[in-house]
Amino acid sequence: MGALNIRVNCVAPGAIETEGWKVYSPEARAAYPRSNPMMRTGSPWDVAEASVFLAGPSAKFVTGETLTVDGGGQLWGETWTTGKPAYFRGDGE
Repeated sequence: MGALNIRVNCVAPGAIETEGWKVYSPEARAAYPRSNPMMRTGSPWDVAEASVFLAGPSAKFVTGETLTVDGGGQLWGETWTTGKPAYFRGDGE
């Protein structure tokens, strides 16, 4: 699509602190900042700014990319602060 001046990119957010966080226990919410190198939770604003970058002139030569917005969590591996669900563990529990 590049020949038509169409860029295709993706924003892949990690755990972002939104209203949905209220379903988790206070302990789980407190543990998340320690699960990534930036030692904090992400905000909707973090995702918005990444999206603005990709849509704006600064990224005019960027296409076919996935911009991960997770504080570097993918570098540290698992970020399940509430325990990994059984269907991900594969043990049937």
